Amino acid sequence: MKSISTKQKSKVISFSLFIGLVILPWALVIFYVMTFAHPRFISTANVVVKQVSDTSVSSAGGISALLGVNSTSKEDATYLTEYILSNDMVKRLDKKFKFREAYHVDGSDPINEIKPDATQEELLEYFKQRVHIDLDEQSYILSVSTEAFDAKYAFELNKTILSESEQFVNRISQEVARDQLVFAETQLDESQDRLNETKEQLLNYQNENEIYDPQANAQIVNQLIGSLQGQLSSLRTEERQLLSYLNPDAPQVVSLRSQIKAVTEQITQEQTKLTSPNTTKLNRQAIQFETIKADVEFATELYKLSLSSLEKARLEAFKKMKNLIVISTPYEAEEALYPRRGYIIWTSLALLLIFYGFVRLVMAVVRDHRS
Repeated sequence: MKSISTKQKSKVISFSLFIGLVILPWALVIFYVMTFAHPRFISTANVVVKQVSDTSVSSAGGISALLGVNSTSKEDATYLTEYILSNDMVKRLDKKFKFREAYHVDGSDPINEIKPDATQEELLEYFKQRVHIDLDEQSYILSVSTEAFDAKYAFELNKTILSESEQFVNRISQEVARDQLVFAETQLDESQDRLNETKEQLLNYQNENEIYDPQANAQIVNQLIGSLQGQLSSLRTEERQLLSYLNPDAPQVVSLRSQIKAVTEQITQEQTKLTSPNTTKLNRQAIQFETIKADVEFATELYKLSLSSLEKARLEAFKKMKNLIVISTPYEAEEALYPRRGYIIWTSLALLLIFYGFVRLVMAVVRDHRS
């Protein structure tokens, strides 16, 4: 009789345990899902961040070839994901969508609703539960899904997120491009100012010295000196010939010597124009002029290089521009995807049965140890 009583007691305990750990919790889950859980609608869009390229046809083909863009990097997709789920995005969207009001219906669904007085940190965490972003590791396509108690609200929220994301991508691209162009334009302005300054120095030097090109003048003087030296050599040859049969005081010899003296003095005068401690002499002017002229030529080359760099910077900035391409647009759902009542009910039953079996196993181990 005692053995029968013990078995009956064990059955009663097992039945009570089954009721308490399985039936009652399962009934509460069913009651909650069927009564209090609000329907939630989903709106989804697929987007990708692409970089503009000058390549006409991509070797990979497909969408990249049709769009004329290069494949985006994983970092671009990761940055966009972080921005969408950031506090900045929540603050921007909250001004329009009033999350604390829209996601609080009547307070009967505390699991899926947000408190009206939720803090900004709580709102951010709740936002991450209602906005889902999945990244395809191969194509880096982002699937952006928004969840709300109203289908139109989820649709509008998704559209606005895409609009904000596009502005973010454009803003970042433009900032990078602007930084590159600003640097190149600054270099061009500096090189142009330097070129204008050196040109002005050259003009001032020519005006102050009343000479266009000292080097050209020096060449002319050198040619004249050479011509005079040739003439002087001829006169001296003629003098030697006359002295061979005339006296030094002969009129012809005296006249010839007078010419030789005049040519010699002219040669000396012309040579003085080239070299002398005087600062106005052609050799000094030629060196000064060549120095200024070299500065002008260097500034001109620097300006050309800066101009070329600016054009390259513009091309590179264009090639690095990034666009948010919408592959599939968001839509307004006609049926509520959540809660998945059947899935929740039967999954909860399976979990409760597993938990019940675990508790029974623990009780049996404890009972064996006591015995």
